[in-house]
Amino acid sequence: MSSTFFSDLFSGVAGVGSVPPDPYDEEDGVPPDSFVMCRDRDGNATAVYGDDVWDFNPYRLSANRVNLFRFDGMLDGEGVERRRLINEVKYIFFCLIFYVSAGHIGRLSPSSLLQYYTVLRSAVRYCYAQRDREMVGVLSLQQLFTIPVYLAAFLRECKMCQSKVKKLRALLRHLVSVGEKRLGYRIQGVFDVDFGLEGYREGLQHPVIPTRIYLEIINILGDRVDQIFSGIDSLEEFIASFEDRVYGTSINFQRCTMKVSKRDVRPIFEEAIAQHQLNSVFAGDFICKERMGLSLALAKVQYIIKTIIHTYTGMRDQEVARLPYNCLSQSVVVPDTTDSRGVVRDRARMVDLISTTTKFEGYRQVEAWLATEDVIKAVKVGQAICRGLSKIYKTDVNDMPLFLNPSIIVRKGDIEVGVTIWRVEAKPESLATSILIEQSDLAELAATDPGRDFSAENSFAVGMPWNLTSHQFRRSLAFYGSSSGFISLPSLKKQYKHMTLQMARYYANNFENLKTIFGYYDSEKKEFVLPQNHMAYEFQMGMPMSVAYDILTEVLGENIPLFGGVGSYINKQRQRLESGEAQIADVRAETMKRVANGHLRYRPTLLGGCTKVGECDSYLLGDFTTCLSCEGSIIKPQKLDEAIKDAERELAVYEEGSGEYQITKGDWDRLVRYRHRLINVMEVE
Repeated sequence: MSSTFFSDLFSGVAGVGSVPPDPYDEEDGVPPDSFVMCRDRDGNATAVYGDDVWDFNPYRLSANRVNLFRFDGMLDGEGVERRRLINEVKYIFFCLIFYVSAGHIGRLSPSSLLQYYTVLRSAVRYCYAQRDREMVGVLSLQQLFTIPVYLAAFLRECKMCQSKVKKLRALLRHLVSVGEKRLGYRIQGVFDVDFGLEGYREGLQHPVIPTRIYLEIINILGDRVDQIFSGIDSLEEFIASFEDRVYGTSINFQRCTMKVSKRDVRPIFEEAIAQHQLNSVFAGDFICKERMGLSLALAKVQYIIKTIIHTYTGMRDQEVARLPYNCLSQSVVVPDTTDSRGVVRDRARMVDLISTTTKFEGYRQVEAWLATEDVIKAVKVGQAICRGLSKIYKTDVNDMPLFLNPSIIVRKGDIEVGVTIWRVEAKPESLATSILIEQSDLAELAATDPGRDFSAENSFAVGMPWNLTSHQFRRSLAFYGSSSGFISLPSLKKQYKHMTLQMARYYANNFENLKTIFGYYDSEKKEFVLPQNHMAYEFQMGMPMSVAYDILTEVLGENIPLFGGVGSYINKQRQRLESGEAQIADVRAETMKRVANGHLRYRPTLLGGCTKVGECDSYLLGDFTTCLSCEGSIIKPQKLDEAIKDAERELAVYEEGSGEYQITKGDWDRLVRYRHRLINVMEVE
């Protein structure tokens, strides 16, 4: 049993604990049976061309192990024709591995190859099944991939799902790139075959989660993590107890099968849960009534934790799967502020981070994401589970993945340390089937992707459960966090509360400061560097849009006269729009340009809004009446009247002549004079 999960996962340059493959001269044609295609970090061969079982796990990039390539399981029986087909498949894989350039590191990943394996297995079985047709006989893959009639019949008779058909077409394109010289035959004419993908758009983006569903998911996740967190003090000890293979089993099993004496009988499962006071934890989505169901219940808990991390960070699926046990840390955003005598006036500001170490192309050392309270709470639950499972695995928890596979509870013998594989049944019921699509959700989806007809896709039919995937959160967070284009960011801030506010706050601050939080230290450049594909860039580019959208929707969209330095400018823009002198697209473009160049900002104030760039000392001190004479202000009559009434109510409370009375009276005088001087005059006119 391996106890060095991360050292195995991230060692070597070529892949996961590997050494580069043996060199090969393409002039040699088909490689000899002794040719080694993959070795582990110790140099041991794991995939030899002549073998019928290949293991490419040393080259995998994902946290989960990939299945073995078992060519001996493709066809039943023996015979020359069977072996000929298997040899064809093996050579196609050899070409895909050595001659196709793709992916992060310039070659197809083992997981991609495995998808092609399933397609080729179907193709091989179809070819072999033709032996029952007297007019055809056993086909070769060369015949299937070069004769359109055979390929069309294969597509028609096998009735593969669209994703599998899409993989077949991608496979054929890869074989075209391999070339006739290497492959031994030319792929041509088959792309005119009906692949049955009409109406199927390639490269469809993951859908943005509609706001109603988004909020419902967030509420469910919060409730579930609170449910589990209530038993966090007992969770580790409870799980560790199952190191005893008899613990939690029935009395009959213990006495009759395991021959446990009456004196040594362990608690049955219900008693074990009660003794650890976890009845309220293992209920609802996580209900579990026997030892055999505990690993699935824990996998559901881990699914909730994983989904919470996706929700609040926008991390990718494998970025979350690779999280180590010790993934929480803190970083100083603003250092201590001291005066001339060395006295600390403002303590350092800290932020909690969730981080992962990765070593493949595009990620150099450590990446980190801002962790909200919800994420921290979820991770702590995951850590408690990991500690309990580590005791069963007999490993050091500090070298374990956060999502350690709980299947060891129900499986016998040594099990290799690995990450949980979340199958369909591991998705909690409340997320899998209870959230149904409504007509209003389709309207929002249409606004997020106008070129896509969601109503024509069965998976988005009204009344169907929303099919939740991890990458939806990344796109939704970036989409809503910057600007949706059909709902204002301030409205979303109210709905998402601290989540959107925190993300907006950190992404809106000086972007160079983010590099110390979200990037990694480049020892060669002697500076922090942000990975080019990090989603922080999506927020950076989105923030100017959100500011411009606030101005356009909250200011230009209202039919009330505005005053103040910028208010008069906006009134003129409205007049230009009404007279036809300017188009809304021009005003929008000009606003976007000014915001992007840093010439314009917008934030709501007590009297309306402020477009001033930079800090405002008066605003920070609460002196809101300075907005009346500020060139960057927007004064709304309704808010001005509310401020006057508030001041009058305050004056009635204070004793006349007191300091509070004089300050408030001064504010009231300035507000009333402004109204009489400007607003009353306009109303009379």
